[in-house]
Amino acid sequence: MRAARIWLRSLAVVAAVAANVVAQVASAVTGDYGPRPHGLGWAIVFVLVALVYAGCAIVAWKVVRSPIAGWLMVGASLFWAAGAWYPLVRDIGWLWPLLAGVTDLWAVLVGILVLSYPTGRIVSRFDRWVVLAVSVAFLIRFGGILLFSSPSQSACGCVANAYAIVPSDGADFWLGVGWRLAGLALLLTVAVRLAMRWFQSTLPARRVAFVMPLALLLWCYGTVQDSVSFTLGWDSGWLQFVPPVAIALIPPSYVGGVLYARGLRSRVADLVIVARDKVDRALWESSLARTLHDNSLRVYWWDDHLEGYETSDGERIADGGGPQRPGRSTLTIDSDQGPIALIEHDVALSQDDRLLDAVSSALLLSVDNDRLRQKLERTLQEVRESRLRIVEEGYLARRRLERDLHDGSQQQLVSLAISLRIATAKAEAAGSGELAGDLERASTQLADALRELRELARGIHPTVLTDGDLTSAIEELANRSHLPVEVHVDMPERLSDVIEETIYFCVSEGLANAAKHSQARNCSVSVSRSDGTVTVIVKDDGQGGARVEPGGGLGGIRDRVEAVDGHAVVQSVAGLGTIIELTIPVQHAAAGAAES
Repeated sequence: MRAARIWLRSLAVVAAVAANVVAQVASAVTGDYGPRPHGLGWAIVFVLVALVYAGCAIVAWKVVRSPIAGWLMVGASLFWAAGAWYPLVRDIGWLWPLLAGVTDLWAVLVGILVLSYPTGRIVSRFDRWVVLAVSVAFLIRFGGILLFSSPSQSACGCVANAYAIVPSDGADFWLGVGWRLAGLALLLTVAVRLAMRWFQSTLPARRVAFVMPLALLLWCYGTVQDSVSFTLGWDSGWLQFVPPVAIALIPPSYVGGVLYARGLRSRVADLVIVARDKVDRALWESSLARTLHDNSLRVYWWDDHLEGYETSDGERIADGGGPQRPGRSTLTIDSDQGPIALIEHDVALSQDDRLLDAVSSALLLSVDNDRLRQKLERTLQEVRESRLRIVEEGYLARRRLERDLHDGSQQQLVSLAISLRIATAKAEAAGSGELAGDLERASTQLADALRELRELARGIHPTVLTDGDLTSAIEELANRSHLPVEVHVDMPERLSDVIEETIYFCVSEGLANAAKHSQARNCSVSVSRSDGTVTVIVKDDGQGGARVEPGGGLGGIRDRVEAVDGHAVVQSVAGLGTIIELTIPVQHAAAGAAES
């Protein structure tokens, strides 16, 4: 079906162009132009007009929703050649009356084309009456030529009209005068109506309906000139080129107006970029008004709580939300979740359904993006809070375990160590050296086990954080390190337990990596707080080249910090040492800890 349609349109365009070109060539060869103006300049203009209509028809079929506009242009181009063929077939009695009757059919098609802008359809009642009137006038002239026109052979070189019922020498003249007067009256009516509507309309209406004002005025002048020339035999000279130029301006104006509207549709897509972060109501309204060149445009937003529309400033409007100003129309935008917005715009924009569809799609996409963004942010916040609760629970569990070890197992082992020392002393007093040696070895093993238990408890939860503060805990890590460590802690107040424990273990891991792998000579640790953020920097002068890998020490640091909504950056250049920088938002974390 589509291929057949393309072939049919291509055949129509070729036929229209060929009819005009061949007519001009045949007229030049035979030298028979009849009453038409002739010469090389006229022939070029004549063919160019036909080419313009045929070319614009191809474009119209692509850009105008209705194919009628393209067929009107092709038909105008085809019948434009009828006036050139008429003198060439005057010796064929059954053919020349038909060509003489359709000589001005192109004008009827062009008039309908003007009225069908920009949708390709006749919409208003006035336009339908105009089309009906011009069609009746054309049919009267066409029927009059067939039934009455019979000019003398000496006047036009014509053979007898095969269709004439009541032959008349003057029928052609008076039918021509009547046709021109009727056409001029209708053309002036349309031109005045369009011009008044254009001057009185708003900026969007002018931009959408910029088609024709100049072309129609020139066409009106050309019609008057042609009528005077036909009636009085006036030689208009070079002014004869004004009518065809005016006629040639109409299809490019038509196509240009439609392409301009399509350009507006492409600009509407930019609104999605403008509102990609969130639907800022005031920004969206101003951007849409600027894009559509309608400064009076208003957007009313649906509020679920109020169950009504409100302005971008939050002011509620009357129930119904219909347009309250003359010359306005509304575009209602709904989704599967209910109403979204109501756009009040210039009524001229309603002529382009696709433009309004683009506006609706852009707003729907922006709203959907905003809803998805808000849902994603809520989900991420829930994940952060959940992760923080898990960290808090882990901290509390480790602290309970450390307390149980300290208050339970460690105290029992200490009591056992005291008992062994007492037993050893008794064995020595009784002179049992062998038993005393066994008890002494048992005491040594018990001391080693107690020391390992204390180290295990410190790894589960650093007691120094419970008994002291973060500064003393980091200084203890520095003292236990095998490398010289410079410590600078600027913390005027305590942090939440989770944050302090996170910093402690991250610093511990950083110092351990420096001592084991970096071959460093010196290390430094600095902790500072500013604007609700704690910054921890662990630096060494080792060989560098360290990488963050899953399951590694640096990866564990990153996981610990991110668990409290922080951020870890590792800079390790070969030969320049390693810098571990931790940034932790303490306000959010502290609030989460207190809430937990």
